[in-house]
Amino acid sequence: MGPNIRRRLSEHPVAAFFGLTFALSWTAWSPLVFAEWWATWSPLLLTGDIQTMLFIMIGGFGPLVAAAIVTWGIGDSVREWAGQLLRWNVSLRYWAFALLFPAVAIVTASAIHILIFDGQLAPEPVSTLLLYPVLFVQVFLVGGGNEELGWRGFALPRLQRSYSALVASLLIGVGWFAWHLPLFVVAGSSQAGVPVYYYGLAVVALAVVFTWLYNETGGSVLLTMVLHASVNTGGILYLAGGGAALQTELPNALYAVVFLLAALAIVTAYGPERLADVEVPTSPSGSQR
Repeated sequence: MGPNIRRRLSEHPVAAFFGLTFALSWTAWSPLVFAEWWATWSPLLLTGDIQTMLFIMIGGFGPLVAAAIVTWGIGDSVREWAGQLLRWNVSLRYWAFALLFPAVAIVTASAIHILIFDGQLAPEPVSTLLLYPVLFVQVFLVGGGNEELGWRGFALPRLQRSYSALVASLLIGVGWFAWHLPLFVVAGSSQAGVPVYYYGLAVVALAVVFTWLYNETGGSVLLTMVLHASVNTGGILYLAGGGAALQTELPNALYAVVFLLAALAIVTAYGPERLADVEVPTSPSGSQR
């Protein structure tokens, strides 16, 4: 990598990260977005569910790969950046939060659906619920958790050098939401059929929650990966129709509102500057401002 490129990356590392993330992921997802066109020109291309899962999974590594490339390109320690995965020795209450908060949120949203909006109690069958640990591990590794070294492990600490934790969260939340947009037109993706406006609200609100957890744990990407896996897996716990209900308006609205209330509670309790009781990490090494 030439010195001019390194200099430009060093001047705008977060912008470079977002640009490269979008380029990598959207390129991987383009065969799904333009499925009919690709099928015409690439008759040997995999089709159906296998194709969808493969390309979605590959594109999901965009934030991680982009963060690794920019970290190396600006001369920072890739080892320190990746080392955030090893920060496991934090209070048990943060582990409990990462594992249980999404479940509490989804059950709360579905309880409101049933008690106030006359929804029917119709949980997923026990056979599906028993798959929760398997789904959790899959999402942790390749279905969402793998993004966290990018969003939180790279972008968040650098944004917190210049902005409050709340503003940094909102910037990441908007970018995180926009990154998902191609998947809304991909049949078979978890975003297909989901109301985009409620999804966007939920993601931006969740970005605040993720920032709180990252900052409170001194920059533990491992805990944000656990939280991400819990969020993405928790849909099957919806009591008024299971995971399929989250393809419709009201459950998504309720889910988004619960996340928004959680984000507002964090801002109120901890303040927008740090969203934490401790000094916030401003580098992957865990150093603070």
